[in-house]
Amino acid sequence: MKSRCRVFIASLAACAIFAQAALAHKFHESLSQLEYNEQARTVELSLRLFADDLEESLSRRAGKKVRIDKTENADALALAYVQDAFELINRDGERKRFRWVGMEVKVDVVWVYVETEMPEGLGAARLRNRIFFDLFDDQVNRINLKAGAARSSLVFKPGDQLKPLE
Repeated sequence: MKSRCRVFIASLAACAIFAQAALAHKFHESLSQLEYNEQARTVELSLRLFADDLEESLSRRAGKKVRIDKTENADALALAYVQDAFELINRDGERKRFRWVGMEVKVDVVWVYVETEMPEGLGAARLRNRIFFDLFDDQVNRINLKAGAARSSLVFKPGDQLKPLE
């Protein structure tokens, strides 16, 4: 009887592990939109991230388990992570510092919103997006850029350096 119980418990544990693996997403990609607001003279950045990836990255940095919906300082942790992983350099070589706007949590996706003043505009600016490169070797970060009528896109993979905004 005891051995049957052990087999049953082991089977349940194996099912739970396989179910968790099946639910995990199989690709590692973030999508961001960087828009220059000419009227406010600011850069507005929206990042769409998988919630479990963001929680894992924040947990590693904090040295404790972080839950976006339950950890008291999750906003501050997310902002600090974006500050480190997303580099925007103006034409004078100055790294811009983002300020927190907000965050939306939707089931398995998180939208993070930050902005920075940039009265000099995007001319000759460069950027690099290293979001989740600390987690995945196959991470791909896509950025859609919008400045007035101009639109373009950039793609970042691990090892990529700063790229000009064109």
